[in-house]
Amino acid sequence: MKTFFYPRLALSNIKKNAQIYLPYLITSSFTVMMFYVIHSLAINEGLKSESSNAPVVLQLGTYVVMIFSVIFLFYLNSFLMKRRKKEIALYNILGMEKKHVMIMMFYETLFTTLFSLVVGVMIGALLSKLMFLLLVKLTGLNTQIFFEIPIQTVLFACTVYVSIFLIAYLVNVIHIKMTNPIELLKGGQTGEKEPRTKILMTIIGIVTLGSGYYIAQTIQEPISALLLFFVAVVLVIIGTYCLFTAGSIVILKSLKKNKRYYYQTRHFTSISQMIYRMKQNAVGLASICILCTCILVMISSTVSLYLGIEDSVKIVQDESYRFAIYLNNEDSTATKRIEYLNQRIQNELAEQQIQSVYLERMIYDISCVEESGQFKTGGVRDIPLTLMTLDEYNRVFHQNKVLKDNEILWANDFHDEQQALTIDDHSFQVKEVIYDNHILVKDDRNYEKNMTIVFANEDVIHQTFDNDDLDLIPFAYISIDFADKDEKVATQTINDIIDDEWKPDAKTGLQYYSCARSSQYDMKVMMQSAYGSLFFLGIFLGILFLMAAILIMYYKQLSEGYEDQHRFEIMQNVGMSKKEVKQTIRSQVLIFFFLPLIVAVIHMAFAFKMIVQMFSYLLVSKQSLFVWCTAISVVILAVIYSIVYSLTAKTYYKIVKN
Repeated sequence: MKTFFYPRLALSNIKKNAQIYLPYLITSSFTVMMFYVIHSLAINEGLKSESSNAPVVLQLGTYVVMIFSVIFLFYLNSFLMKRRKKEIALYNILGMEKKHVMIMMFYETLFTTLFSLVVGVMIGALLSKLMFLLLVKLTGLNTQIFFEIPIQTVLFACTVYVSIFLIAYLVNVIHIKMTNPIELLKGGQTGEKEPRTKILMTIIGIVTLGSGYYIAQTIQEPISALLLFFVAVVLVIIGTYCLFTAGSIVILKSLKKNKRYYYQTRHFTSISQMIYRMKQNAVGLASICILCTCILVMISSTVSLYLGIEDSVKIVQDESYRFAIYLNNEDSTATKRIEYLNQRIQNELAEQQIQSVYLERMIYDISCVEESGQFKTGGVRDIPLTLMTLDEYNRVFHQNKVLKDNEILWANDFHDEQQALTIDDHSFQVKEVIYDNHILVKDDRNYEKNMTIVFANEDVIHQTFDNDDLDLIPFAYISIDFADKDEKVATQTINDIIDDEWKPDAKTGLQYYSCARSSQYDMKVMMQSAYGSLFFLGIFLGILFLMAAILIMYYKQLSEGYEDQHRFEIMQNVGMSKKEVKQTIRSQVLIFFFLPLIVAVIHMAFAFKMIVQMFSYLLVSKQSLFVWCTAISVVILAVIYSIVYSLTAKTYYKIVKN
């Protein structure tokens, strides 16, 4: 044979099978491009210097894309081989030995690999700058943008995808070598035998899916939700595959027994065909369902996180800026230094024409637990408790309240208005439940309850909490509020002043130090970096998974169209009209397309509570935001579904009609 015979034959085969090869080439190139983009962003030095969160999130996305590429490209390769079995068998029958077929397929794999890598890397290089701009916009980072083609990413992409295509080729070679030409000739037309009703698999599906739903519905704590989320996901995936495979057979056979429904032209043909090939259909449907669920979860959750940043910051911290100063008992000048620091901050803000509200109070910070309506101090930290004297409260909040020794003012964020409190066997009358702004020191979102108690004087505080396990050290707690437009400059100004003043005394080495120094601006920057990266990754992987779902639908309908071509021809020869053929196709394709979407929405509905619990840990405030994001995601996915359905139904009908 001539030297270039096999390469020319391989190119000819790719052109001749363009209907199945073109989507495969586009998909493989698109996958390489996605891998290139996300890996190049993950190793970008400018990004690493500005954010510690974004590179970690993007590196995680790199591994997800790589694992996805292995599974998905092997999945598509199996469809390609099924369509080409008859062609390969004809080569054998016409005299071409199996080793020659393997050489031809090697060149096909070589051309496919080269095309995917070259096109994927080129498009990835062109789009990487745009993706970088999008990521910088979402994360709010301030970093230099420059064009580069990282050699590390190119080599990594080549290693990953050459390995995938090579292993796929070896799998095809083994399959051809172990199969005789007659089996190959009939392989493309071989359907599934009518499956038996699988009671055990149905039970396993019900139990695993029910267990996943049960975990999602009964979860009560954010940390438990995070720990059990992946357990629930695995159970739901197993249950989905089992019920699509076994449960669908039960449903279809029950419809078949319903004579009134079954003996209608469009129902008879659709149900018969779906039962005949249910094993293949079930796996495809379950895969699409899982992909759709992943899309809905990723898009709705990451969008909710990103849009909820403002609310999250305000839930954690009411003040624009706050810091606390623990007083060192050995430092006699501590009070004067605090006064000087406060005055300097207020003067600096005034010089920059930043309007501010400044609150400084002396408080104690301890913890307590609630037992049978009473509060006990010490032990496990359950409820943060802030203590304040009445004089300090009146001074800070410009009040003129009066308390007896057995009376208190009480502030809490769990909306309790009881008239009396017992703390370590000391009973107090609640004279008033107060709701002054900033009265609650919200220093940790891990605690559901938070409260502040105002006592008559210092003596009452020490008498009530006279406990060797408690260290009642007073500290100054400063709250500062300023307008949003001033938050960046004001925050930097205060940070600089504190850094300058917060040094040990040069002679004595003594110092007081700030704890829990924080600002709304710094929180926004931190959250935008983390949640913006997650939002970017959610969009990125959502597009990738959507492409996978569409391609599975396309190849499945393409494969079944060729298989059904001869069957519908016989049906038309025995009297089925073209209109009835269209109705049958529409009925079958509708089930194939929209059943996975419906089940995905059901999965999402059951997962709602668990996702909300995880969001409460991640500082997302409003459930309504997540509900709206999910609803919009479902609508958008349904619209895309409808468009793909319309195109696929036409392609399927054209194949059957020919």
